[in-house]
Amino acid sequence: MQLSNNVCTVDFFPEAFIADEGVKRFQKRVTFNNGTKSYSTVTMLTARNEWETRLANGAEVTGYNMDQMPRSEYAPMAVG
Repeated sequence: MQLSNNVCTVDFFPEAFIADEGVKRFQKRVTFNNGTKSYSTVTMLTARNEWETRLANGAEVTGYNMDQMPRSEYAPMAVG
Protein backbone atom coordinates (compact mmCIF):
# COMPACT_ATOMS: atom_id res chain seq x y z
CA MET A 1 0.00 0.00 0.00
CA GLN A 2 1.10 3.56 -0.62
CA LEU A 3 -0.19 6.45 1.50
CA SER A 4 0.48 10.11 0.75
CA ASN A 5 -0.03 13.40 2.56
CA ASN A 6 1.38 16.91 2.21
CA VAL A 7 4.65 15.93 3.96
CA CYS A 8 5.61 12.48 2.68
CA THR A 9 4.71 9.30 0.81
CA VAL A 10 4.83 6.03 2.74
CA ASP A 11 5.14 2.72 0.88
CA PHE A 12 4.60 -0.68 2.48
CA PHE A 13 6.03 -3.62 0.51
CA PRO A 14 5.22 -7.21 1.54
CA GLU A 15 8.24 -9.10 2.79
CA ALA A 16 6.91 -12.22 1.05
CA PHE A 17 4.80 -12.52 -2.07
CA ILE A 18 1.14 -11.57 -1.55
CA ALA A 19 0.09 -15.01 -2.77
CA ASP A 20 1.77 -16.43 0.33
CA GLU A 21 -0.65 -16.42 3.22
CA GLY A 22 2.20 -15.95 5.65
CA VAL A 23 2.85 -12.24 5.00
CA LYS A 24 3.59 -11.02 8.51
CA ARG A 25 6.08 -8.21 7.90
CA PHE A 26 6.48 -5.30 5.52
CA GLN A 27 9.38 -3.19 4.32
CA LYS A 28 8.38 0.42 4.90
CA ARG A 29 9.82 3.28 2.83
CA VAL A 30 9.09 6.87 3.77
CA THR A 31 9.91 9.39 1.03
CA PHE A 32 9.81 12.99 2.20
CA ASN A 33 8.98 15.80 -0.21
CA ASN A 34 12.65 16.91 -0.24
CA GLY A 35 13.65 13.45 -1.58
CA THR A 36 15.07 12.04 1.66
CA LYS A 37 14.16 8.37 2.22
CA SER A 38 13.89 6.31 5.38
CA TYR A 39 13.58 2.50 5.50
CA SER A 40 12.41 0.07 8.17
CA THR A 41 10.80 -3.33 8.63
CA VAL A 42 7.44 -3.44 10.44
CA THR A 43 5.08 -6.19 11.57
CA MET A 44 1.59 -6.66 10.16
CA LEU A 45 0.08 -5.26 13.38
CA THR A 46 2.27 -2.15 13.26
CA ALA A 47 1.45 -1.63 9.56
CA ARG A 48 -2.30 -1.90 10.19
CA ASN A 49 -2.12 0.57 13.07
CA GLU A 50 -0.08 3.00 10.97
CA TRP A 51 -2.52 2.70 8.03
CA GLU A 52 -5.43 3.51 10.35
CA THR A 53 -3.65 6.44 11.96
CA ARG A 54 -2.41 7.97 8.71
CA LEU A 55 -5.81 7.61 7.02
CA ALA A 56 -7.55 9.14 10.06
CA ASN A 57 -5.13 12.09 9.83
CA GLY A 58 -5.96 12.83 6.19
CA ALA A 59 -3.54 10.70 4.17
CA GLU A 60 -4.83 9.20 0.94
CA VAL A 61 -4.22 5.78 -0.59
CA THR A 62 -2.27 6.57 -3.76
CA GLY A 63 -1.14 3.09 -4.79
CA TYR A 64 -0.72 -0.57 -3.96
CA ASN A 65 2.57 -2.48 -3.74
CA MET A 66 1.90 -6.12 -4.56
CA ASP A 67 5.54 -7.11 -5.08
CA GLN A 68 8.51 -7.10 -2.77
CA MET A 69 10.76 -4.05 -2.60
CA PRO A 70 13.68 -4.45 -5.02
CA ARG A 71 16.78 -5.79 -3.23
CA SER A 72 18.83 -3.16 -5.04
CA GLU A 73 16.99 -0.48 -3.06
CA TYR A 74 16.81 -2.00 0.41
CA ALA A 75 18.29 -5.20 1.78
CA PRO A 76 18.42 -5.26 5.59
CA MET A 77 21.31 -7.25 7.01
CA ALA A 78 22.54 -8.07 3.51
CA VAL A 79 25.98 -9.62 3.35
CA GLY A 80 28.32 -9.06 0.44
